[in-house]
Amino acid sequence: MHVRFLRAHRLLRRVLGNRIKNALEAIPPGRVVTVCCAEQGDGVVFSVHNPGTMPPDVQGQVFQRSFSTKAASGRGIGTHSMKLLGERYLRGQVGFASDEAQGTTFRIRLAKVPGAAR
Repeated sequence: MHVRFLRAHRLLRRVLGNRIKNALEAIPPGRVVTVCCAEQGDGVVFSVHNPGTMPPDVQGQVFQRSFSTKAASGRGIGTHSMKLLGERYLRGQVGFASDEAQGTTFRIRLAKVPGAAR
């Protein structure tokens, strides 16, 4: 395997792992977190959904470094690193939507790799 592909694979795993961990921490026991992957035009979208919602003030700060809704110290880099790694190093597009009707979904859209196995 190509070294660049392996690095991208590791970074994507880290981005999705952080997002899944945050989604699980954000909901009460018994609720469901859904992870999806879907082709979208010339790209692939990975999404992580949970039924919880974020207040508007949290939504406005969610990608800021050191911002956390949790009291424990040393936190606040999960969503920041997701955006940084996803956009700067994977050259993707990272975003989210959160509302009462739909819950919260974080997405990362990446370009398809030419010649990659499906």
